[in-house]
Amino acid sequence: MKRKTLELLACPTCRGELSLRESGSNETIETGALTCATCQRQYPIREGIVHFIEPEELTGLNARFARFYDRFTRVYFLFNDMAFFFLGGVRRSRKEEIIDRLELTGGRVLEVSIGPGINLPYLYEAPGEIDVYGLDISLGQLHHCQDFCRKRGLEAELFLGTAEALPFKDNAFEATFHIGGINFFGDKQAAIDEMIRVARAGTKIAIADENEKVSKGYDWLPGFRRLFETKRETVTTPVDLVSTDMRDIKAESIWKGTGWVVEFRKPTRKS
Repeated sequence: MKRKTLELLACPTCRGELSLRESGSNETIETGALTCATCQRQYPIREGIVHFIEPEELTGLNARFARFYDRFTRVYFLFNDMAFFFLGGVRRSRKEEIIDRLELTGGRVLEVSIGPGINLPYLYEAPGEIDVYGLDISLGQLHHCQDFCRKRGLEAELFLGTAEALPFKDNAFEATFHIGGINFFGDKQAAIDEMIRVARAGTKIAIADENEKVSKGYDWLPGFRRLFETKRETVTTPVDLVSTDMRDIKAESIWKGTGWVVEFRKPTRKS
């Protein structure tokens, strides 16, 4: 974690100010801890990643999917390429059908559920200088993202946490987006509200995932059905969970009818 990143962070439990405890004065912090001035909770920094959650704290779908992605991360890129091939497209359609909607011109970009970093090359094609921040519930995915960044010469500030309690201050990012995963979040409403909270006024937000047609296919993956305590909920486009205060709300079918995307703009502040 870069030292300057601290100014963007807030306690995900109470949104209090965080202070850094570590040794040394390097610009990049590999180990240490963040302490909340309000609730006194501590969040360790390990291998440059701030741990805003610990595995034993997770419950329900979040706990089960965190373990699933920790195991799945080894074949994520291969699976993604195969999936997009059978969906009639290529991996790049993530950019063309989703990331391009963000209207990136520089600044801070947050990807919620960054996974192993599959979208990073497309983000750095955007005009202007950007700083990428990524959060994921799976530590295995984040470690693979670090490896991917080193191999490609890319940069991303990474955090272990949940989408339902983002560890950032209000209005911190010029763009916020999510691709894949929200279908099975523990609390979709909280995750969408949090993406709105941390986005600056006027910011575009895009959220996408596969539709029910594709999700039915996942039911045949080994162990996938066991991730649900009861029958899996039918996947629907969560456009109704977006606050009516948002502007330019759109819900569209993407990936040749196998996925959905919801996009909207956070309104500018009233004078």
